[in-house]
Amino acid sequence: MKEEYHMGFQRFCVVAAGTVLLATTGLTSVGLARPRPYPAEIVIGVPLPPPIVIQAPPALVVVPGTNVYVAPDLEGDMLFHQGFWWWLYDGRWYRSHSYGGPWQYIIRERVPGVIFAFHPRFRYSYRNYHRLHHEEVMGNWQRWEHDRYWERHHNR
Repeated sequence: MKEEYHMGFQRFCVVAAGTVLLATTGLTSVGLARPRPYPAEIVIGVPLPPPIVIQAPPALVVVPGTNVYVAPDLEGDMLFHQGFWWWLYDGRWYRSHSYGGPWQYIIRERVPGVIFAFHPRFRYSYRNYHRLHHEEVMGNWQRWEHDRYWERHHNR
């Protein structure tokens, strides 16, 4: 009797687990997909970088032939491109609308190729280039990009 109860309980657990599996995968018992009532979401725990404290808006240097602006005087590898600040920290790219954050981790496939091409410590390559004021870049970057200003002007 005890053995029958145990076997029945095991069958119940297998059926219950199968039902949960089918419900979470969106498949029916005949293998046809059914619409999910919620969007699928994958959450991966990626640590955010430590807070960065920048005392004043950073000066920027345009990378010749691009619309990418490097902040060479900061301690971190940070640049500006198409309205976003990008920060390379611990081998990962983070993005923000402001140089002071908040920062959001961006997976490799979503980092623009022109940004992804920068190697760690790239800021040292641009230490001797002409500095642009932060306000000048923020007020003009869209027009400069539209007019291809930096493609026509060598900036060093």
